[in-house]
Amino acid sequence: MDRTILRPPTTRPGLARRLLTATLVALLLPLAPAPASARGTRPAPPTADIAADVDRAHGADDRCGWGYSPSTTIFFGRGRADSGVANHDIGNGCTIMDIIWREAPFADHGAFVRLVDRLTTHLIRSRVITARERTSIVGAARWSDVGKDQAVTGRRAVPDARIGLVLYTVRATMPSAPEATLAALAGCGYRNAEPSGAVNNFYGRSAAALAPLIADANVSVPSIGISLGDLETNLDGVIADANAFGARYVRISGSSAWQLEDYRRLAATLNTVGASLKRAGITVAYHNHGFEFTATDGVRGYDVLVRETDPRLVAMELDLYWASSVGVDPVALIKQYPGRFSLFHVKDMAADGSFADVGEGTIDFTRIFAYSGVAGVDHYLTENDNPSPDGVSSACDSYANLRALRY
Repeated sequence: MDRTILRPPTTRPGLARRLLTATLVALLLPLAPAPASARGTRPAPPTADIAADVDRAHGADDRCGWGYSPSTTIFFGRGRADSGVANHDIGNGCTIMDIIWREAPFADHGAFVRLVDRLTTHLIRSRVITARERTSIVGAARWSDVGKDQAVTGRRAVPDARIGLVLYTVRATMPSAPEATLAALAGCGYRNAEPSGAVNNFYGRSAAALAPLIADANVSVPSIGISLGDLETNLDGVIADANAFGARYVRISGSSAWQLEDYRRLAATLNTVGASLKRAGITVAYHNHGFEFTATDGVRGYDVLVRETDPRLVAMELDLYWASSVGVDPVALIKQYPGRFSLFHVKDMAADGSFADVGEGTIDFTRIFAYSGVAGVDHYLTENDNPSPDGVSSACDSYANLRALRY
């Protein structure tokens, strides 16, 4: 990130900062009901008690309910919906984004814009932001899709150039017969693929060795899956492998053994390596399973990752199957975090909860894809973790069904 767009938060005595937080929350409470947030389902407390209640509920290091980090920016979506303004700490562990998202979900787009307008006016008076910053924030809110319902029209299709395959689907044949596998995938229509592995090891080959085979099949590689260990200890190797494939994204996954502090540490790591990768023209992305949505004391690891990572440096690769498998509505997630989902893993779920080829299961992709613009999706990558009768057949069925889908 270009840190010249950031300015340090105004320093205030502790009591004044606490009063500012309470005042802002009180100011906004009449506009919309507070949500049952990821940090709990309590309704908003009385205005007079808000600062003390926040202290009691959330502890010393993250006391404002939503948990957005001041190291991020005020971001309502891609392009003009990205204000580029620092997410200032306004006191009591609370940031501007915390105050805004406390009021979600919004009745409509107008309600959202009015809230942002009212809040930023108060922030200028309190000397937290400048007039120029207010203009950027309000402008971003107006350009955003926050609060706008996205209808299924049945007239849109996923662009063929954005459809790809996660090569995990064909992992059985990639090590022994990569050329034949890739040729078969290209033959049924795929133009993109996402290989997974570690530095110098993708299905038993180095990136330098596998990349020409993929290119020879007229398939592009927008994203690669790599290990967290390589991201932490071999960033030069990660960049070299991404460049060998021509990938713009590198993605990692987490661990079901992680605690909340592990997610916080990972968020800090992703911000740090994300800045280095961005200078190389690469964006780091996090791929979810289902365990990230398990709450600990009302807090989900997934929310920690999204709220504590810089949206200009870190993207999310949303696996639609795994989110759905634990009862998380992908549309609700997109509305909650507009513009953060650059990549979709498009996987379907059979009636018994097992994997199905895309379009042959229970997930309503038409409803989800209607929010593609809000999500900020660049690529739709099909996948089946347990393909039948084989990886290529499964992948080709998913491709045909996805190409035929209208939303």
